[in-house]
Amino acid sequence: MKARGFSLLEVVVAVTLIGIGFSAIFAAMSGSVRGLQRVESNDHRVELARQKLAELDLIKRIRVEDSARGTFDDGTRWTLDVAPFIAPVEEAERRNANSVVRISLTLEWPGRNGMQRQVIQSYRYQTGDTASIPSLEDQLRDLQ
Repeated sequence: MKARGFSLLEVVVAVTLIGIGFSAIFAAMSGSVRGLQRVESNDHRVELARQKLAELDLIKRIRVEDSARGTFDDGTRWTLDVAPFIAPVEEAERRNANSVVRISLTLEWPGRNGMQRQVIQSYRYQTGDTASIPSLEDQLRDLQ
Protein backbone atom coordinates (compact mmCIF):
# COMPACT_ATOMS: atom_id res chain seq x y z
CA MET A 1 0.00 0.00 0.00
CA LYS A 2 1.37 3.42 -1.08
CA ALA A 3 1.08 6.41 1.28
CA ARG A 4 -0.46 9.50 -0.20
CA GLY A 5 0.31 13.08 0.88
CA PHE A 6 3.28 15.38 1.21
CA SER A 7 6.41 14.83 3.18
CA LEU A 8 7.44 17.27 5.88
CA LEU A 9 10.30 18.50 3.68
CA GLU A 10 7.93 19.35 0.83
CA VAL A 11 5.64 21.30 3.19
CA VAL A 12 8.56 23.26 4.65
CA VAL A 13 9.86 24.16 1.18
CA ALA A 14 6.37 25.25 0.03
CA VAL A 15 5.82 27.43 3.13
CA THR A 16 9.28 29.00 2.70
CA LEU A 17 8.58 29.85 -0.95
CA ILE A 18 5.21 31.35 -0.05
CA GLY A 19 6.86 33.43 2.69
CA ILE A 20 9.52 34.76 0.31
CA GLY A 21 6.82 35.65 -2.22
CA PHE A 22 4.72 37.52 0.35
CA SER A 23 7.73 39.43 1.69
CA ALA A 24 8.58 40.58 -1.86
CA ILE A 25 4.98 41.69 -2.43
CA PHE A 26 4.85 43.58 0.88
CA ALA A 27 8.18 45.30 0.18
CA ALA A 28 6.89 46.47 -3.21
CA MET A 29 3.65 47.69 -1.66
CA SER A 30 5.59 49.59 1.01
CA GLY A 31 7.67 51.34 -1.65
CA SER A 32 4.51 52.23 -3.55
CA VAL A 33 2.92 53.71 -0.43
CA ARG A 34 6.02 55.85 0.24
CA GLY A 35 5.99 57.03 -3.37
CA LEU A 36 2.31 57.87 -3.12
CA GLN A 37 2.93 59.86 0.07
CA ARG A 38 5.69 61.86 -1.68
CA VAL A 39 3.38 62.61 -4.61
CA GLU A 40 0.57 63.70 -2.29
CA SER A 41 2.98 65.93 -0.33
CA ASN A 42 4.17 67.52 -3.56
CA ASP A 43 0.59 68.10 -4.74
CA HIS A 44 -0.23 69.73 -1.40
CA ARG A 45 2.85 71.94 -1.69
CA VAL A 46 1.89 72.99 -5.23
CA GLU A 47 -1.60 73.89 -4.01
CA LEU A 48 -0.14 76.01 -1.19
CA ALA A 49 2.12 77.79 -3.71
CA ARG A 50 -0.88 78.50 -5.97
CA GLN A 51 -2.73 79.90 -2.97
CA LYS A 52 0.20 82.22 -2.14
CA LEU A 53 0.40 83.41 -5.75
CA ALA A 54 -3.36 84.02 -5.72
CA GLU A 55 -2.90 86.18 -2.60
CA LEU A 56 -0.38 88.23 -4.59
CA ASP A 57 -3.05 88.83 -7.23
CA LEU A 58 -5.12 90.56 -4.54
CA ILE A 59 -2.32 93.02 -3.82
CA LYS A 60 -2.51 95.93 -6.26
CA ARG A 61 1.02 97.33 -6.01
CA ILE A 62 4.28 95.89 -4.71
CA ARG A 63 7.52 97.68 -3.91
CA VAL A 64 10.55 96.71 -5.97
CA GLU A 65 13.33 94.97 -3.98
CA ASP A 66 10.79 93.92 -1.32
CA SER A 67 10.45 90.45 0.17
CA ALA A 68 8.31 88.36 2.50
CA ARG A 69 8.76 84.95 4.08
CA GLY A 70 6.85 82.45 6.11
CA THR A 71 6.07 78.80 6.69
CA PHE A 72 3.12 76.76 5.40
CA ASP A 73 1.19 74.45 7.73
CA ASP A 74 3.13 71.41 6.45
CA GLY A 75 6.50 72.94 7.41
CA THR A 76 7.43 74.12 3.91
CA ARG A 77 9.25 77.45 4.08
CA TRP A 78 8.38 80.05 1.45
CA THR A 79 10.08 83.27 0.40
CA LEU A 80 8.75 85.92 -1.98
CA ASP A 81 11.31 88.25 -3.59
CA VAL A 82 10.44 91.18 -5.85
CA ALA A 83 13.15 92.36 -8.26
CA PRO A 84 13.13 94.71 -11.24
CA PHE A 85 12.82 92.93 -14.56
CA ILE A 86 12.38 95.81 -16.99
CA ALA A 87 13.15 99.08 -15.24
CA PRO A 88 12.60 102.62 -16.58
CA VAL A 89 15.41 103.68 -18.87
CA GLU A 90 16.36 107.04 -17.40
CA GLU A 91 17.11 107.72 -13.74
CA ALA A 92 14.86 110.81 -13.72
CA GLU A 93 11.89 108.70 -14.84
CA ARG A 94 12.30 106.00 -12.18
CA ARG A 95 10.11 107.68 -9.58
CA ASN A 96 6.95 107.97 -11.69
CA ALA A 97 7.61 105.51 -14.48
CA ASN A 98 6.08 102.16 -15.25
CA SER A 99 8.12 98.99 -14.93
CA VAL A 100 7.90 95.21 -14.96
CA VAL A 101 8.93 93.31 -11.81
CA ARG A 102 9.86 89.66 -11.35
CA ILE A 103 8.28 87.91 -8.36
CA SER A 104 10.08 84.76 -7.24
CA LEU A 105 8.36 82.33 -4.89
CA THR A 106 10.94 79.97 -3.39
CA LEU A 107 9.77 76.83 -1.58
CA GLU A 108 12.08 74.79 0.68
CA TRP A 109 11.25 71.53 2.46
CA PRO A 110 13.15 68.57 3.90
CA GLY A 111 13.35 65.69 1.44
CA ARG A 112 15.04 62.32 1.06
CA ASN A 113 18.35 63.88 0.02
CA GLY A 114 18.43 66.91 2.32
CA MET A 115 16.64 70.21 1.74
CA GLN A 116 14.66 70.37 -1.49
CA ARG A 117 14.08 73.68 -3.26
CA GLN A 118 11.73 74.89 -5.97
CA VAL A 119 11.47 78.39 -7.45
CA ILE A 120 8.35 79.67 -9.22
CA GLN A 121 8.57 82.99 -11.04
CA SER A 122 5.86 85.40 -12.02
CA TYR A 123 5.93 88.85 -13.61
CA ARG A 124 3.86 91.96 -12.93
CA TYR A 125 3.45 95.32 -14.62
CA GLN A 126 3.83 98.15 -12.10
CA THR A 127 2.68 101.72 -12.64
CA GLY A 128 3.85 104.91 -10.98
CA ASP A 129 5.66 105.60 -7.72
CA THR A 130 6.06 102.62 -5.40
CA ALA A 131 7.77 104.47 -2.52
CA SER A 132 4.60 104.98 -0.46
CA ILE A 133 3.40 101.38 -0.74
CA PRO A 134 3.36 99.28 2.47
CA SER A 135 5.78 96.37 2.66
CA LEU A 136 4.85 93.06 1.07
CA GLU A 137 4.84 91.36 4.48
CA ASP A 138 2.37 93.96 5.81
CA GLN A 139 0.10 93.62 2.80
CA LEU A 140 0.09 89.80 3.03
CA ARG A 141 -0.63 90.00 6.77
CA ASP A 142 -3.56 92.36 6.10
CA LEU A 143 -5.06 89.76 3.73
CA GLN A 144 -5.22 87.20 6.55
